[in-house]
Amino acid sequence: MLLWMIILIFIIIGFYTRLATIINYLFTLIFISSSTNYAYHMFYVYIGMNFLLIFLPIQKSLSIDVIFKKLKYLGLGLIYVPSKISKINYLLPVFVGLGIVYLDSVIFYKIQSPMWLRGLGMWLPSSLSHVSIANNQWILNQELLTKFLSYLTMTFEFMFVFLFWNKKFRIPLLIIGFGLHLGIYIEYPIPYFAFGCIAIYLLLVPVSWWDKIWNKLKNTKESLTVFYDSSDIFCQRLKVIIQSLDVLNRIKFIEYFDVKESIDKLPEGKKEKIYAVDTENVSYAKQNLLKKVVKISPLCFPILFGNKINLYKESINKNSGATFKKIKLIEVTDDNPYNRKQDKLRNSILGSFFFLVIVFQLQVHYSFFDSNSTTYFVNQNLVKYLGICEHPVFMDDHFKGYNNVYGLKYNNKFLPILNEKGMPDDYLTGGVYVNWLWRVNKPYVTKDTYSLKKGLMDYSLFWAHRNEIDLSLKQEFEIVRKKINVSFKWEKDLLRKNIDSPWEKTGILIWKNKNPQFFWDSNSKQ
Repeated sequence: MLLWMIILIFIIIGFYTRLATIINYLFTLIFISSSTNYAYHMFYVYIGMNFLLIFLPIQKSLSIDVIFKKLKYLGLGLIYVPSKISKINYLLPVFVGLGIVYLDSVIFYKIQSPMWLRGLGMWLPSSLSHVSIANNQWILNQELLTKFLSYLTMTFEFMFVFLFWNKKFRIPLLIIGFGLHLGIYIEYPIPYFAFGCIAIYLLLVPVSWWDKIWNKLKNTKESLTVFYDSSDIFCQRLKVIIQSLDVLNRIKFIEYFDVKESIDKLPEGKKEKIYAVDTENVSYAKQNLLKKVVKISPLCFPILFGNKINLYKESINKNSGATFKKIKLIEVTDDNPYNRKQDKLRNSILGSFFFLVIVFQLQVHYSFFDSNSTTYFVNQNLVKYLGICEHPVFMDDHFKGYNNVYGLKYNNKFLPILNEKGMPDDYLTGGVYVNWLWRVNKPYVTKDTYSLKKGLMDYSLFWAHRNEIDLSLKQEFEIVRKKINVSFKWEKDLLRKNIDSPWEKTGILIWKNKNPQFFWDSNSKQ
């Protein structure tokens, strides 16, 4: 996992980006695709997005890779300027991460759900104490409001995939989508799903808005002015690195060509090929200059290690024929025949992925194969490698028959699974939340259900390990149960009624010599 974290940092800073995205995808397959017992809808977004990252030109801006490329071109007497990227690189992640997910959820599930068609899709899950983490009974008591929000969700999810292509609709869709997922964050313990989708929504923000925000963040007045000899390769390299890392533009560069004449005219202490003057007219040179730059713009700290990473060579490529003496460097971009061909190929691959995602999504529901074994094999691989699957989120079957929830107590204190109110506690978040509510303590569960017994053993074992409880000695856990009222007709104060429903003891789980045993109360009902 530590290695994966390092790879993610490489992606963030844009260091060996393409290789890092490939390794990141492999880690996704190992740690996320294989985690079937704790899988939930955000896992599938991770898989799809991490696959796309391999092909998206995310290294084009604010990356170390770009700095290295600029330095490489500089050795040839050229200034490298990254070219703009196609809009498809913004729209495809939105389509895969949001659009196709919404459409699948609505067409194949919500419009066939009595719960959603009655306007209860938002109200019912939020009225069940074991599902929601927020006691917003006053909102849930507003029948018209909750039904409106449910119908708005259905309409929004259906229309999204058809409207987000149009620039005019992106901001309204962004606002509604942000509100939808902010509500999910408030109501349910799946924060990574909420913020993960909000992060994808940021791709709908117009580039002009980002430019305005970026320009406001930048300093309008420089804190340091650097004078440099434009004919010196060391000065040019330093300029490229500092300008790339000085994201707030706090450092200004001024060049001079005839360095000897300029130096002769400089005051004592400033006779250097590169020096700087701050706002108080204090001059800096050599190592003091580097330290001052880092103090003003901390992201420039790599310049302090320049000698170790071979940035300060004193000569350029002798075979390049490049010279910096009294000439301006020529600007070059990726807009050349070779790179245009590469970009066209990549955009074609990304474009074809739009079509393939639709085909694959249809395969999940309407198999193109007659053989059941082939269909199963294909669908399993679509989920594992691309995150393409069905999306039945919060449907009727998730709540029908959900009449009991179970919890554990040790020394009369609840384990952090469900708390005294019967609401999710610290352990139940993300995939663990889904695991407990729909794979362990699921609808129609009874005390004899295998999944419940196994879950009680696994969670008590984990808790004991985290709290240094020795299970080789006799340790007793009390098994408690709470009645839950699930109503498919709107009613007032349902959440409060479920919270107030009392816990009752239904058995004990005893660990001894690291072996578990269940003892159920004979008078407890199923």
